Amino acid sequence: MEFNEQQQPIVKSTPYQSPMYNYGSSIIMLTNPEDELNRMELTFRSISMDLDGNPTQLGEQLLNDQGINSVMGQIQAIVNKHTIMGNFDKDIQILMDFIGDTLAKDLMMNRKAYEIKNPAARDKIFYTALTTAYVAMKRGFKEGDRRFWKGSTQEITTRVDGTQNKSKLSQFLGWGKH
Repeated sequence: MEFNEQQQPIVKSTPYQSPMYNYGSSIIMLTNPEDELNRMELTFRSISMDLDGNPTQLGEQLLNDQGINSVMGQIQAIVNKHTIMGNFDKDIQILMDFIGDTLAKDLMMNRKAYEIKNPAARDKIFYTALTTAYVAMKRGFKEGDRRFWKGSTQEITTRVDGTQNKSKLSQFLGWGKH
């Protein structure tokens, strides 16, 4: 008997899978705000990164390391993965008012300690920090990112049916009894 037919190629993908399946491992990368926090710190330090990842000093720092640490600490309380995957509604305005008041007070009271040289630098620090916090909270507005990822994941369930013949040993030990 001769086999002249060509075999059909085996398709390894599921035809009804979510198009986001290819991005499944990206959820961590896409919801992690570390890049935004690093960019904000570079702004405070007046540093730019070139295409090769080498830092270039563009001018004088907007505030010293103590100030950078203080501002970053306050903003990290909001700019984190829990906020991005959160569920905010009217809370955003309340939190923005609170972080704005706290940050403004900190920058005014510690202007000399943080070595903030001029009011324009203080405004730039304030604006950069608050917009970063606001955008992170908007990602969690009415389950924004959570709803997006929820609709783009695929659940695979494996079930073992209990109607199979049980071995003598499992019957003797009482396994599988309900």
